[in-house]
Amino acid sequence: MDHEFGGAMKSGEYKILQWDGAFDGQWSDGAVEKYRREGFDGVSLTAGAGEKLRDLGFLQDLPGLRYLDVLAKVKDDLDAFRIGTLEALTLATGSRGKVPQVIQEQLRALCLTDRPGIAVRDKWPILERLRLGAWRGSDLELLRGAEHLSSVHLEGRRQEGTLAGIDGCVSLTEFTSINYSVEDSAPLRNLAELRTVKLMSAPPGPPHRRILLSDLAGGKLEKIWISNADELVDVGVLHSLPQLREVRLIHCRLREADQRALDSLSAVNVKVIDPRAS
Repeated sequence: MDHEFGGAMKSGEYKILQWDGAFDGQWSDGAVEKYRREGFDGVSLTAGAGEKLRDLGFLQDLPGLRYLDVLAKVKDDLDAFRIGTLEALTLATGSRGKVPQVIQEQLRALCLTDRPGIAVRDKWPILERLRLGAWRGSDLELLRGAEHLSSVHLEGRRQEGTLAGIDGCVSLTEFTSINYSVEDSAPLRNLAELRTVKLMSAPPGPPHRRILLSDLAGGKLEKIWISNADELVDVGVLHSLPQLREVRLIHCRLREADQRALDSLSAVNVKVIDPRAS
């Protein structure tokens, strides 16, 4: 999984101590002293080759920690969830330890691989950006009631399921699912702030079952990417989207009428790749 937020954090928002085990050696008391002496409020920690960390207990010695990015094998990384001052957290640790019953009230951006105990509203009440890798779910109940989320990126494992749970994410502007085949698109219907929707599936994973483009027809929609869909309905509704600028359909089943409707979108960048006839 790409462990970067991809623009989620503004440049210069944090003073980040970059610690690379290959060059700086193992994390030590000297690193803690450097953090304190030079007024850092963030840490980006990369382990050296073959290095594994037992835990992240040293985080308790870093006052005012707002940003944390860990790219290292860590047996127990749960201390990261106990830092109440964090605003941005990336954990690429390989750990599947259950997220503890704590609340990180300041956290706005979260990037991690799937694990038990993820519940956005209950544990990260103002979370705005979520990136989740190796995701195993069959619905989106982990997002239920997460009204501050603006961006969600899920990387599945070629499973299929529903979008149930996303319907209450009223601030959502960007939604991407990869290697996840959805039963239908109805839960997206009332998300009026959506600007980008990417529903990406590919063989050998199953296809999306039924995508109604009218479910995505909010007036702010700018970009639609869909791959591996067996049934696309209401293609003509794309003409009613004033902000639409890009449509990309890959391995989707299209009728002749659908193709004509796409061809007539003169102000939209349309790419149809390897269509399947219906």
